[in-house]
Amino acid sequence: MFVFVYGTLKKGFPNSYCLADVKFVGEAQTVDKYPLIVASRFNIPFLLGAKGVGNRIIGEVYDVTDCQLKVLDTLEGYPGFYNRIEIPIELAIDSKVISCSTYVLDRYKDSLLQCKMLKSYSQDSSRQYIKPCDRSTQSSGHREDVMDYSK
Repeated sequence: MFVFVYGTLKKGFPNSYCLADVKFVGEAQTVDKYPLIVASRFNIPFLLGAKGVGNRIIGEVYDVTDCQLKVLDTLEGYPGFYNRIEIPIELAIDSKVISCSTYVLDRYKDSLLQCKMLKSYSQDSSRQYIKPCDRSTQSSGHREDVMDYSK
């Protein structure tokens, strides 16, 4: 199964260790526009489930096993926090479009659409990110920062 990552799971970013033994397919870009923002008290990158808003997002594609997917699901809080959806992704190397799973936040506060929308999560963007292991015991607080539970 192909997975498209756009934030802290990319090579050289804080959570890339989760994909260390996973087959890298290549750099890629979403076919459709999505809002990619950095938000919450932990400065987490979020891909909001608002297709058609924002930018075509640059990221990476990996070919994962079911076991590796479960590791990613746990990190991303799926199900319950993020939703995992299939979207078309254009590979950079040959412009081929493939279907990939990715994680989006569907139940987000509408105010998040006012945040700066990125095309790519960069090293500069990640400087303020706080890793899960460095968060206090109140580590689920970021959910209240971004989620609209009425959706």
